Amino acid sequence: MAELKPDSGGARKGGNGAMPGSDEHVHLTPDEVRAMDLAPTEVAEEEQLEEEVPQQVAIGKRLGDWRTLASFGIAVVILVFAIAKSGIDPAKTWQTLRHANILFFLLAFVSYYISFPIRTHRWRRLMHNANHGALQQKIDHYPTWDLTQILYLSWFANVVVPAKLGDVYRAFLARRWLGVSMSRSVGTVLAERILDLVVLFPLLLAAAFLTFQSRLFSGGDSGSRIVLALGFGLVLALVAGGFLLVIWRAGDSVLRVLPHRFHDIYNHFRHGAVSSFGHEAPSLVGQTIVIWLLEGARLTCILASLNVLEGGRIGPSAAVFLALGSSVLTTLPLTPGGLGFVEPFIIAVLVLLSVPGGKEAGAAVAVLDRVISYLSIAVFGFLLYALSDKARSAPPAPVKQADDDGSSGPTPTSGGPGAKTGTGAALARAH
Repeated sequence: MAELKPDSGGARKGGNGAMPGSDEHVHLTPDEVRAMDLAPTEVAEEEQLEEEVPQQVAIGKRLGDWRTLASFGIAVVILVFAIAKSGIDPAKTWQTLRHANILFFLLAFVSYYISFPIRTHRWRRLMHNANHGALQQKIDHYPTWDLTQILYLSWFANVVVPAKLGDVYRAFLARRWLGVSMSRSVGTVLAERILDLVVLFPLLLAAAFLTFQSRLFSGGDSGSRIVLALGFGLVLALVAGGFLLVIWRAGDSVLRVLPHRFHDIYNHFRHGAVSSFGHEAPSLVGQTIVIWLLEGARLTCILASLNVLEGGRIGPSAAVFLALGSSVLTTLPLTPGGLGFVEPFIIAVLVLLSVPGGKEAGAAVAVLDRVISYLSIAVFGFLLYALSDKARSAPPAPVKQADDDGSSGPTPTSGGPGAKTGTGAALARAH
């Protein structure tokens, strides 16, 4: 695909002269198809992504979009209603925050951010398994710091724009900087979700049982509600596990019974569920367990910083339950990063556990946790977005070299990481 260039009127065109959103479509060149190692059945889908995604991931424009503003408005309404309904005293909450132990808070911060190198390594291995040959070598040798920046920018997108746009943004940046297929990159993100699901539900159920075991066997309305919630969670875990098993065993035969419009979605999901794991499933599951335990360590340190840890009632198991439950709520596409849903959840659980200091202490825990898991991502992510070349400029063009047979290798427009193709140029202009 040739580079996107403004015409005399400032409009953008694709390599085949197609305007984004017009009836014409972007077409990949043979060099680009070879560079991404695409099968013939993958080309059409990749071309569609090359045409549509640049407009979808224009983060700068999305920030001022009415949907984004409305999502923040919804979050504010939910938070105001929750605070008013629960009768939280802001002055008492502030007093609790003022007495927080800064050392434990910093440990919570470190526990959270130390997971990012592990997340980056996990994603690298998933991309390695989803690709072949030279692309695997490129992925393996891509600098860890640069790959972490791409991952972090996707998290930034998820906390400032609704609908989990950051997942698509990550695949887009991977296409641009590593030259890998966007469809396969989407598959690796789905593989992450599968790993998280496989690990999260058992840990969440175990943490819930340990946290609420005294109430489970005491009877009463609260015990019944907890039993129902745990039962519902167990059913969801079994359904999800059964669904993954069907995908694993059925393969492409499912396509015969699915409507055509769902074929691409199914292929993405199955590719993420099967191809990205390779022979590394045990190692990838182990890394995922460490990641979620670090999430629990963050909440444990926050509870300790406010001196609300209490043996037998509010301990590490409660912290793990809060962390995992909060992470589930961040997947809701209605608001960015689960804003407006996570905070009331944390407060409600801690009040249910009779946290020392009451609902104001619960609110203080929610504030400190969201300072780390939401506000820091928004602030540091904005700085990275504004300063990093990953979001602003195209990769340097590679030097044209001869292949072993004497023919020339891919040029800067061949779809490699140095290619400023339709995707790369669109991003440069969109931001």
